[in-house]
Amino acid sequence: MVLNADMQAAALNVLVWSAAALCAGRWPVERSARRGRARAMTLLALVGLGTLLVLMRITTVTLMGRESRLFAVDRIAVALPALAVPAVAVLVGTVPRLLAWARRPSLETRTAAFAPTAVVPLQITALGALVGLWTALFTILAPPLLRPALLIHSSVVLFAALAWFRQTRRWWAARSGPRTRASRPLRALRAVAVMTAVGVGGTALVNLAAASSRLPDDMSMNMGPGHAAGGHHGGGESAGAAGTTSVTSLTEPRDERPDRRYTLVAAERTVRLASGRTVRAWAFNGRTPGPTLRVRQGELVEITVKNRLPGENVSVHWHGVDVPNAEDGVPGVTQNAVRPGGTHVYRFRPEESGTHWYHSHQQTSVQQMKGLFGALIIDPPRPERVDHDWFLAMHSWETENDGDVTALNLADRLERRRAAPGSRVRLRLLNSDRLTHEFSLIGTSFRVTALDGNAVNGPTPVSGRKLAIGAGGRYDVEFVMPDRPVRLTEIQDFVGVRDQGLLISADGRGEVAPDLPSREFDPTAYGTPAPTPFGPGSRFTRTKTMVFDNEIGFYDGRFRITWTVNGRTFPDAPHLTVREGDLVRMRFANRSHFDHPMHLHGHHVLVLSRNGRPVTGSPVWLDTVNVRVGEVWEIAFRADNPGIWMDHCHIGDHAVLGMMMHLSYENVTTPYRVGRGTGNRTE
Repeated sequence: MVLNADMQAAALNVLVWSAAALCAGRWPVERSARRGRARAMTLLALVGLGTLLVLMRITTVTLMGRESRLFAVDRIAVALPALAVPAVAVLVGTVPRLLAWARRPSLETRTAAFAPTAVVPLQITALGALVGLWTALFTILAPPLLRPALLIHSSVVLFAALAWFRQTRRWWAARSGPRTRASRPLRALRAVAVMTAVGVGGTALVNLAAASSRLPDDMSMNMGPGHAAGGHHGGGESAGAAGTTSVTSLTEPRDERPDRRYTLVAAERTVRLASGRTVRAWAFNGRTPGPTLRVRQGELVEITVKNRLPGENVSVHWHGVDVPNAEDGVPGVTQNAVRPGGTHVYRFRPEESGTHWYHSHQQTSVQQMKGLFGALIIDPPRPERVDHDWFLAMHSWETENDGDVTALNLADRLERRRAAPGSRVRLRLLNSDRLTHEFSLIGTSFRVTALDGNAVNGPTPVSGRKLAIGAGGRYDVEFVMPDRPVRLTEIQDFVGVRDQGLLISADGRGEVAPDLPSREFDPTAYGTPAPTPFGPGSRFTRTKTMVFDNEIGFYDGRFRITWTVNGRTFPDAPHLTVREGDLVRMRFANRSHFDHPMHLHGHHVLVLSRNGRPVTGSPVWLDTVNVRVGEVWEIAFRADNPGIWMDHCHIGDHAVLGMMMHLSYENVTTPYRVGRGTGNRTE
């Protein structure tokens, strides 16, 4: 709300101060004292309204800064000085002359209000308001701010000098006598010429901006010397250079007999939802979600992926499993995408356990959403027994006739299942959708036993709390079945939920009205503390701050809303290089308009704090950190899995429009290329 108010204040400042500058800059000729007084009063009203809007902008920025300095640092360094300083000059230099003109309207008082000391402050304030709006919508600024702040403020000072020079000449001309105006046809010709020049110049600038924003058809993700993002700038270390390691060598041995083998075949299929709606889906083994792959911790797993999709390349990423880098399934980084009719074999030995999942990482925003995903359950050596172990994926399906429809797996209407009273039930909840989903479980208390597949230490009973799960995240929820029905409901959009969700009872019958809890489950204050290998007081060898924004502009040749990290988009978004053994701390600050579930491949991260509050319950280990609007998270991880790893927002539409980075280990290179011309689409 504060962010929206700040942007509205920025836009209104531009409108009001621009109108005041244009009105004050008109030649000092009035047909009557009444009209002169009316214009003076109009200018005073605009200045008064503008002053209130400046105070509003100061207030919104202050409120944002109270949440975190990261939300306001660019506005404090650039936007507010460019707006507030000349606004003070308006109150000192402009307002007294406007008051004199309003009290005694005459050519003399009007000419005095035309002086540079009266007009130029209004013009600079209008420019400062434009700077504030531009840096809030079109060119996001992020620390370090010294260079952009100096550049912007120097440009404002230069504009002020030119405006002062121009207005001084106009003022002296006005004092010298009436102005001789050109004939009406000549003025019309000038206007047409100016409009034509502006139109041609604007069109040329737009075309240039669109062309320069187009992503290369072929680029490398290798880190070049001195570059903040690999490959887009060309170069980078070659995979065969002395002292370097290629990602192709970071794999499990190929000559060892696997403990388990699976085959996944990607192909088109029409699936039917529970309501009867049909979906033209892409499926693994004719099913979507795909078959559940169940393995044991430490087993060597071999999975063969075959592509039977016509005209579409695929790859498979094992989300939440810290596989060797070559097995990560990212086209253009760890492999080439599997072409139609092709086959690729993945081998890895999972050291973690719990609820994980697999999905295509080739054009994720399209292929995953069409159905190329499934569950990967890794059992510990001694799994805890439950009577019912159900995997439920919240997903949006694009139906043939009814648009997008949300469903638990394929159940887009209330599904009923049976569980005897006293039996133990485990619900493995996955959000495979684009946006954050919120769930309520009513009819019994429950325990959250795992987050992103990582066991919670000392989980305690929970009731009357909603569970917010970001895209790519997983919650394991367990309870003992009572002698009454229990209902799971997705409540993000409460309209129509009475016909959706999962109802569990002894005989599959019964009714439970859906609930809308007002309080949200907080994973950072749940469970019992336990020792961790590092924590807030550890000595970190790398620290990185990432500020998430959305801005408007050209990206890949089209004008759209983009998603930025520290003011930049892929492939120029901030890249992090580490050495094996580094202890890395990262801060995420979300000042955009949407949640950002940030997924770092190949590593699990430990949450240190959320919104400045340290974790007080069980250690929170995640692979996907859902940074909600207005939140600041601090996380840490040990760099113990060499490779080149993607680090991106798991909302595919955000990744494809800029919110995609990578983590590189020193001296690790890739021979693969990414881009339209390569067939590898990383996002």
